Amino acid sequence: MNAGAHLTPERRKLLMLSDARRIGEVQDDNFYIEYPASSKIIRVIENMLDVPRRTQAPCLMVKGDGGTGKTSIVNQLMKTPSLASRLVFVAMNVNPYSLRFNELIADALGVPSAAGGYGRSRKDLLPKELAEVIKLRNIRGIVIDEFHDAMLVPRPEQLKNLSLIKGLSNQIYGLSVIGFGTKEARNALSFDAQLSRRFYKIDLADWSETESFRSFLAGIEENLPLKKSSNLDGPEITGYLIEKTAGRMDQVVNLLKAAACYAIRTGEEKITIDILNDAVARPWSY
Repeated sequence: MNAGAHLTPERRKLLMLSDARRIGEVQDDNFYIEYPASSKIIRVIENMLDVPRRTQAPCLMVKGDGGTGKTSIVNQLMKTPSLASRLVFVAMNVNPYSLRFNELIADALGVPSAAGGYGRSRKDLLPKELAEVIKLRNIRGIVIDEFHDAMLVPRPEQLKNLSLIKGLSNQIYGLSVIGFGTKEARNALSFDAQLSRRFYKIDLADWSETESFRSFLAGIEENLPLKKSSNLDGPEITGYLIEKTAGRMDQVVNLLKAAACYAIRTGEEKITIDILNDAVARPWSY
């Protein structure tokens, strides 16, 4: 078999690079592997954004423990022009100025948090002009990553944030609220039964030895710039990965990245059980 025959055409070109540059490509988050759960989530979001404006916009809550792939799906939404043009994005864990939830929302929608002095000194949760901004920009939804951070606050502020979410999805703004968070976010929604009913809920679980997992591993193999096929979706490596990572998405990906770097550095050019053992014991010693 020709070197790199198992790779996608674009990734096959990387085999012409030096070992150091190929290792850099492995460690860069520059490829996205589609899998059934992510495809379902993206399709749901597409369909929600296509719904004509109505009294209550449909909303989505994606719940999963840390490392189950939530942020990678958010990043893919940001890279999909047909979706990104109709969405605004808020990352609750990126807040260097300690803005409140309503201020983060307004900033994401293009209304500076200082505008009109709302939020801290006014009773209004959001500035009145926000509805016009949403209409002019044809914004149909707001994606909130680390949604639980808006809920892990004192009870009065939590209730205020839930009220804000309900307001965003009501007719005046008409936004589909798309939250990615942990079980705390989903639990918080239960405090407002009416709001909770607006959310379609999807759980992201850890991998098990399924056809979906094998397909995911095959997709990774097509993108790791190694000259030889590793048969990542075969029973030996599949079972090994589940055993060592308990199926947690980020651990699987990070282990395979470390192993690919070892495969390049040693000249083996494929991932083996021995190389995986080295990657588990010393992930950064390649």
